[in-house]
Amino acid sequence: MQTKNRRDFDAVAEQWDQEPRRLKLAQDVVAALRKVLPLTRAMEVLDYGCGSGLVTLGLHPFIGRITGADSSRGMLDVLDKKIQAQGLDNVSTMLLDLEKHGLEGSFDLIVSSMTLHHVQDVPSLIASLSMALKPGGWLALADLATEDGRFHDDPTGVLHHGFSGEFLSGEFARNALVDVSVVTAAAVDKKGADGAIRSYPVLLCCGHK
Repeated sequence: MQTKNRRDFDAVAEQWDQEPRRLKLAQDVVAALRKVLPLTRAMEVLDYGCGSGLVTLGLHPFIGRITGADSSRGMLDVLDKKIQAQGLDNVSTMLLDLEKHGLEGSFDLIVSSMTLHHVQDVPSLIASLSMALKPGGWLALADLATEDGRFHDDPTGVLHHGFSGEFLSGEFARNALVDVSVVTAAAVDKKGADGAIRSYPVLLCCGHK
């Protein structure tokens, strides 16, 4: 993403998990991933834009190994502390910004949750993630459905107001992914400035090579 409109996730990393809404969203996304994907203990997995590792740690009991990758060192420090505290031997971290660097290695599954709306060139990101899949590997991306811009209280670093299922499935197909499906993984209820509570769906798009 462009530096001039980039949120400082390092500054909020230590407090990130204190928002119950984020915890519930991660749990719902993990539940949807488990329902849609054929997870096995043989899978090598990447969670791109992992943040503090809420989805990463939700998935780790059901796969072989998982790497939490993020462009925020502060977020990865938080995740590293959790890994050490829980004594996990199948979870690791990687400092990675695919808008600046390529992705080395190949994976059976790549997931990403609530990251796409912070990325300037989403088609290029989806292409990069698709290329890093092993033959038969799965890509699973979760993000907000198209909304009116009121979801984020602070618009810093928000480059897209959600995505349509048609856009996501189209990009998957463009990268030769098959059996593409889009489901509603979660809904986030938030009170707006006018006091009204609105429900914001989160879509999960999955497909495989």
